[in-house]
Amino acid sequence: MKRDRAKTVPASPASRTLVVDWDGTITEHDMLDDVAQRFGDPAVYQQIDDDLHASRITLRECITREYEPVRAPLDEVVGYVLERTTVRAGFRELVALAAAKGWPLVILSSGFHELIRPVLAREGVDVQLIANAVEPDPAGWRVRWRDEAICPVCGEACKRASLPDGRGRGELVYVGDGFSDRCAARASDRIFARRTLARYLSEQGVPFEPFDDFFDVVAALGAPA
Repeated sequence: MKRDRAKTVPASPASRTLVVDWDGTITEHDMLDDVAQRFGDPAVYQQIDDDLHASRITLRECITREYEPVRAPLDEVVGYVLERTTVRAGFRELVALAAAKGWPLVILSSGFHELIRPVLAREGVDVQLIANAVEPDPAGWRVRWRDEAICPVCGEACKRASLPDGRGRGELVYVGDGFSDRCAARASDRIFARRTLARYLSEQGVPFEPFDDFFDVVAALGAPA
């Protein structure tokens, strides 16, 4: 495995880019998983999820197979997502802090534009979104991946390649919660983590800052250096 980005020289807090995961991070619950179970096959979902966490399949294989049994019309699923999705407290304040400081804020998700954009519109938030796409089909939903390249670090098509370019960027801050965030988080300069990402980083001895909601992140980033 290649060495992660060096963290020995602290960057100026005046120059930052914030990269934030969507499902389970910005949202209170992982709607990508919820939709796959609600509109797909729960038994298939559970077997695939077990295979993922046992490292028998990749995340890409996992999501592709979980959504193959989904046959509902897109508008029905979007309605369900809008009804069930709760945004984590403090997210608007984090967006406002980034805007006030001139820090780019990017949502980087393994989920789908079609299910994320309606929630952002409902919340009145307009930020850059990097995500996958989906083609709803009565024969089964098909995922359209944003990037086919295999990461030379983790050996999968992960989020690391979609991180913002480092030239002139300053400090790269990553905020995440789960399996899909592992490689991208380790390529970042500062990590805020919760749930399974926090457990993974602890096991790997990688420094991170825990958070419960985005008010924690705002307080940490807004504090004087």
